[in-house]
Amino acid sequence: MNVHAAESRGDADPDLRPEPGRTEPFSRLLWADIAETRTAIDALPFIAELGDGSLSAGHFAYYLAQDALYLAAYSRVLAQASVLAPTPAEREFWATGAANCIEVELELHRTWLTGHDTRPAPGPVTRSYVDHLVAVSAAGNYAVLLAAVLPCYWLYADVGERLHAGFTASRRDAAHPYADWLETYADEGFAAATRQAILLTDTAAATATAVDRALMRAVFARSAALELLFFDAPQLHAPG
Repeated sequence: MNVHAAESRGDADPDLRPEPGRTEPFSRLLWADIAETRTAIDALPFIAELGDGSLSAGHFAYYLAQDALYLAAYSRVLAQASVLAPTPAEREFWATGAANCIEVELELHRTWLTGHDTRPAPGPVTRSYVDHLVAVSAAGNYAVLLAAVLPCYWLYADVGERLHAGFTASRRDAAHPYADWLETYADEGFAAATRQAILLTDTAAATATAVDRALMRAVFARSAALELLFFDAPQLHAPG
């Protein structure tokens, strides 16, 4: 995927424009905070090679295996968000997200990781990311936890939308080795879940203290930076 100009990102962003008389959603500030990180993700060789099909099988397998390890931990963090959530609807949303993570992890093993080492050791980036999320989760602050888990939703949706659009526009056929994977980025269910995660984060921020909002910005930026490192990890840490 090519690096995109800043204005091209508007199409990928959810419609979070404030209503007349209302302030801008807190998520807009979070998204602006990580502008440089988003540009750096777009510039990664891993993203470009995944999009055009030139990514090595070894790097792709490393990414998926680490993603499966990450999702197992991420599901537990989302389950904690469900425990902390103040309303039944929010509890249900995060519990569903936790269950979906487990299902995706199992599907990775069923369809993509067959024939590979499906129980690898967590790589250094995976360990750092999981440690970060677990530490935020253990603190028990619902609003701050939502900010920490949000980049996994939002950046995946943002990158994935452009990867899928580029794949579709190029009219590549099934000979593309990752065609089926790129098609998963077209899932409207995940896009809707991402919009809801953003909305819930904004709702939590609206009643958070100034100190908590500062923490939300800090953990959101840290998670986004770790997303960048996670995408780059196969180039740096994959065997061979």
